[in-house]
Amino acid sequence: MARYRWRMRELDRSKATRLQKELNLSQPMAQLLVARGYHDPADAYRFLHPSLSDLGDPLLLPDCERAVQRLRQAVQRKEPVLVYGDYDADGVTATALWLFTLRRLGVPAHPMLPHRRQEGYDLHPNAIEAARRVGATLVLTCDCGIRAHKAVDALNAAGLEVLITDHHQPDSTLPNAQAVVNPHRPDSRYPFADLSGVGVAFRVAEALVRALGLKVDKFRQSVLDLVAIGTVADVMPLLGENRVLVAHGLQRLQHTTRVGLRQLIEVAGLGNRPLTTRDIGFMIGPRLNAAGRMEDAHLALQLLMEENIEAARMLAKQLDRHNRERQRLQQAILDEALAQIEQEELLHHRALFVRSIGWHHGVIGLVASKLVNLFYRPTFVVALEEEAGIARGSIRSIPTFDLTRVLALMKPLCQKCGGHPAAGGFVVDLERLEELRNLILETAQRELTDEDLMPELLIDLEVNGHEMNGRLMSELKLLEPFGEGNETPLFLCRAVHVIGSRTSQDGKHLFLKIRPEGSTVLDAVLWDGGDNPLEPDTQIDVVFQPEEDTYYGYGTIRWKLHDFEEPLDNAWGYL
Repeated sequence: MARYRWRMRELDRSKATRLQKELNLSQPMAQLLVARGYHDPADAYRFLHPSLSDLGDPLLLPDCERAVQRLRQAVQRKEPVLVYGDYDADGVTATALWLFTLRRLGVPAHPMLPHRRQEGYDLHPNAIEAARRVGATLVLTCDCGIRAHKAVDALNAAGLEVLITDHHQPDSTLPNAQAVVNPHRPDSRYPFADLSGVGVAFRVAEALVRALGLKVDKFRQSVLDLVAIGTVADVMPLLGENRVLVAHGLQRLQHTTRVGLRQLIEVAGLGNRPLTTRDIGFMIGPRLNAAGRMEDAHLALQLLMEENIEAARMLAKQLDRHNRERQRLQQAILDEALAQIEQEELLHHRALFVRSIGWHHGVIGLVASKLVNLFYRPTFVVALEEEAGIARGSIRSIPTFDLTRVLALMKPLCQKCGGHPAAGGFVVDLERLEELRNLILETAQRELTDEDLMPELLIDLEVNGHEMNGRLMSELKLLEPFGEGNETPLFLCRAVHVIGSRTSQDGKHLFLKIRPEGSTVLDAVLWDGGDNPLEPDTQIDVVFQPEEDTYYGYGTIRWKLHDFEEPLDNAWGYL
């Protein structure tokens, strides 16, 4: 029985035929591109060949020109600037980008990153004292500030000017800053809205470099490694300009001259092979994020700016230790949450709400994500702080449960509450926690169905076995880098004959020998599918992605299964 709901992308075959001819593609590749929305040959070509020349004019960003003018003054005067970032990998890389750029231009730039527990996210009035200590009258934010109305007013009252560069959604009114650069502003003319925080910083810094008459290409190559890390680590959609920035940033990251990054790559065990978005998402990003989660994000920033190899190695090892401690804490909280779910029979609710004293609030968001992956329902993980009389919660959701409206319902009960459709967070007084829990569970019970709680596989294309050949495998590499919004393609193949079946020694994984119709015998694997044994001579319909299997030192095509089903009469009505 299938573990997922299967949904096919829509396909216009006539448009695919045109694309196939004009771009000299195989039929499956042309069909896949059209199914993903690339109907026009010029658009498809730009997607397959991401170029920095396709980036928009940064001056189309609202207030970008105003920000550049003020920063030019700082460059001319060698004026101290306080760069205020955030404690996650996006904010840290954005801060590093500004420090690197401004210091190269002769500006004495000084960083400030908030502490997760002491200040929390966003621009904080303690920036006033930090600016005074370094003699700065200009505060430049990155990856924060768009909703920091009170903090900006406090800084202005203290005689400080504020420039905001951010990518989060603005309120109906903007902070009273000298410039507010954000592609999500309703008046933005910039062609791409989904830049990361470091992406916005990159475009404004590039505009500054251009205004000073310096070489833009040289600037780009010096910082694109940072842009790639922040964009991927912040799980931004790898489409449009983000795809361009990450594709070129990965190339720079492979040959980065940053001593700290080289040491971090080595400590992470990534060696000299080409780096991927997965390496950033699972190896580099978590180590940078571990600093802000476990101690102080300045450690990660120091690593990115460090030029001494011995000091960089020590910092990389320190971040690695923080990451291992983060993993230990995360697993401990996850184990406790799983026990709570079982003991209290929480799965009869359509949302999960777990809580405990002593849970590390820098890790509970990661635990929430794990629980969503395990149980596929909106999940609220709450750390109780009895001495302070509050509870801090982190939320992760599923596509069928948009958090926007839920957060609006929660807001009157909370001290702090915010987020976006897929994730959020809150702080609530302990005495109101039960009321909040009931509101959340009742809302989920009312608005979600049992079908909503079954995860979905979005299938790109139905293929015959013989179409999964070397040419298509080569063409699929043109779709990289994969990530949010540009996931690895999924294919459907019907009536696949099972030749042999076995499970791994621990019974966890399923390994198959299969023969698709019209094709030769292939290897296939279903990870975590050991509880679904198949008898030889069974016919199955499979959802899979092809991958190169180099285990024996040479490349063969193996099918990585995501789901399968034994076909029944009329089983394909949903197609």
